[in-house]
Amino acid sequence: MVAYWTADERCTFSSRAYQRWFDKSQEDMAEISLQELLGPSLYELNRAHIQGALRGEKQIFERHLTDSSGTTQRFLATYTPDVVEDVVRGFSTHATELPSQTRLHEWLPICANCKDIQVATGDWRPIEEYLWQYSAITFTHGLCPKCMPRYFPSVDM
Repeated sequence: MVAYWTADERCTFSSRAYQRWFDKSQEDMAEISLQELLGPSLYELNRAHIQGALRGEKQIFERHLTDSSGTTQRFLATYTPDVVEDVVRGFSTHATELPSQTRLHEWLPICANCKDIQVATGDWRPIEEYLWQYSAITFTHGLCPKCMPRYFPSVDM
């Protein structure tokens, strides 16, 4: 779910997923206030993150959200400030559903040798696969200075 909020907390863009979650049409979302959309209690829960984004500080947090049909889901929310010439013009929001069986802050079984992660089914998965599936992380691979001589002993660093 993606949306853009101006510095005065008015919506100027919302994705279809965002509209569906809040059961609003594109017309309903146009210029709606963030407080009106979220309602008093959810707005208050998010207030510190909203204020942080409006100060120019990126916000990343977990939140349980309930849609218009009463379904509750865990999301990873990101508020990214839109800063032009040191002025915060607004912020974009991005909310990604998190699987219910995994929390970002719980203990994870990890192999002490190969670093594979044990998932809820009991299977073991490479750490890159696990993080790719349960987060917004994208990987690139290289060799650190400690490992380089092991694989490329003739390369001088």
